[in-house]
Amino acid sequence: MKDNPNNRRTWTILASLAVYIGVWKIISLAIGRSIILPPPGEVFVQTIRFLGTSDAWQKIASTSLRALGGFSVSLVLGFAAGLASGKSRVFKWFSDPFLISIRSIPVLSLILIAIIWFPTEFVPVFICFLIAFPVITGAVAAGVRQVDTGLLEMAAVYRKSRRAVLIDITLPSLMPYLLSGISTALGLTWKSVVAAEVLSMPASGLGTAMQTAQLHLDTANLFAWTLVVVLLASVSEIALRAIEKKI
Repeated sequence: MKDNPNNRRTWTILASLAVYIGVWKIISLAIGRSIILPPPGEVFVQTIRFLGTSDAWQKIASTSLRALGGFSVSLVLGFAAGLASGKSRVFKWFSDPFLISIRSIPVLSLILIAIIWFPTEFVPVFICFLIAFPVITGAVAAGVRQVDTGLLEMAAVYRKSRRAVLIDITLPSLMPYLLSGISTALGLTWKSVVAAEVLSMPASGLGTAMQTAQLHLDTANLFAWTLVVVLLASVSEIALRAIEKKI
């Protein structure tokens, strides 16, 4: 019987999770104080309780909508900017200072500035855009630069339209780079949105719930909300991998 790589991968992941949870349990027992490190069982039970309430799903929906909004804008604008940057050195030189600045400025500084500029509901969307946009732009630009020049020259000889060149030559070449950029940007999306919610504290959101739990020193709830964010990020990553297989 041949070894199935997918099965091996699944079992390896499950084994690693078991080890991590076991270490977590041991450390929690050694500390003996739930306020510092609650045991995994307590966190899992609290997470299930959260997921059984409409209030929790409202928070999940609010955070997810902000993440989706910020990521969608960064994907569209980042794709356009990446194409322009990959094709034009002048545009790359023009956009580099902005992209480098955004990558260099601490996320905390960006959030604090955004709180001054925007309503609390919009701060996480804006921060998500700023964090994901340079990643998408850089990935697309790198993919455009790897397009086979021979194919482009052939397309010019046969007078192919720009649209045909984009769809038949450019997109297939840059797709691996784009998917890699999207994967990275998705991880940063959840981190940046929740971090912005923690500081801006909109009316509803996972970050607001985490900040409230921290203020009340309810560590189990804080861990539970964090686990919910991890689950959301995992679902988005699984969805992306499913899309990759179909492309």
